[in-house]
Amino acid sequence: MARLPRSHPGIPAELDRYLTPAEKIVFRTRMHWIRIFNPWALFFASLLALAFLDAVIPQNAPLLRDVLLVLLALVFVRALWRTFEWYREWFVGTDRRLMLTLGIVTRKIAMIPLGKVTDMRYDRPPVGQILGYGSFVLESAGQDQAFRVVEYVPSPDLLYRRISEELFTPNARRTSDRPTPVAKAIPVQEPNDPWWRRA
Repeated sequence: MARLPRSHPGIPAELDRYLTPAEKIVFRTRMHWIRIFNPWALFFASLLALAFLDAVIPQNAPLLRDVLLVLLALVFVRALWRTFEWYREWFVGTDRRLMLTLGIVTRKIAMIPLGKVTDMRYDRPPVGQILGYGSFVLESAGQDQAFRVVEYVPSPDLLYRRISEELFTPNARRTSDRPTPVAKAIPVQEPNDPWWRRA
């Protein structure tokens, strides 16, 4: 399998393969760490619960201890999986499109051209204002779009400004993203005289 040449040195090669050489990267970021807080909080809570139950469970019940250890191992593997998902998830903005990379086993690349974005809403819940994350809700000119909501965006104020600059700057849009002008029909003047009187 032939390797594609690098067009954007300095960014991960796995991300570079999805970008065209003509694109200029405006921003790239992973989602906020709060996205993986719940799986790890569940793991540490389970660890404390197992330590408590280990002191309560009778010594002659080794099977119950084994079951609890297996459950704890599953919770730990789930937390690791969610962390790896978070590590491989990128939100990328270029001068031509917004792109979201998802998935581990099945890699998904969702993108929307800037020229198709008609509206964007920016939400910051109270916890997001404290911890520094927000979400963007995108509206597109078409009925179907690859993605609509981007949650847990870090530094949302900065990224909101950068996306807005690209949306409101005409030079940021590709020619192919703009509506194709419809050619007007040239009027044809039909002669009024019969064919035998024409010179």
